[in-house]
Amino acid sequence: MPFSASNDFITGRRQCKYPAGSELVTERFTIALATGDLALNTIGQVGWLPAGCIPVEVRVDGSDMDSSTAAAVFQVGVWDGSGANLSTAAADGGGAWGDTGTAVNTAFDKSLTRTLNNMANVVKSDSDRRLGVKVTTAPTTAVAGTLGVSLTYRAAD
Repeated sequence: MPFSASNDFITGRRQCKYPAGSELVTERFTIALATGDLALNTIGQVGWLPAGCIPVEVRVDGSDMDSSTAAAVFQVGVWDGSGANLSTAAADGGGAWGDTGTAVNTAFDKSLTRTLNNMANVVKSDSDRRLGVKVTTAPTTAVAGTLGVSLTYRAAD
């Protein structure tokens, strides 16, 4: 089930920056999550990895989305827009790029805990790819909040 909300990047009202040369570019995508979006295995798009680019680093941040002491874990990677999981295609890295690591039960800002070399294995694509987030550990008492994903990327060689 995809997230119930969208943002200006997903709808096309705002375009991602594209590197003009060898520099790194960081784009921050935010999305409002309803309590239903925080159910176990919910997956949705938060932004784009632009065509011709490969990821370098990911940070995930969010408001406190659990009113109890339990916590949530979010996974990040390429999503096809309809499947129940992040892409396992070799060109997309072979699986999720990583997750928020230890469960988060307060407002948070974390570097992605990488899964193997998946993010490093992403190869150039001639089309934009959906940046997806999956809830892999659901909060016990979900509270609507805001999720942010900062994606740093560069033009492929």
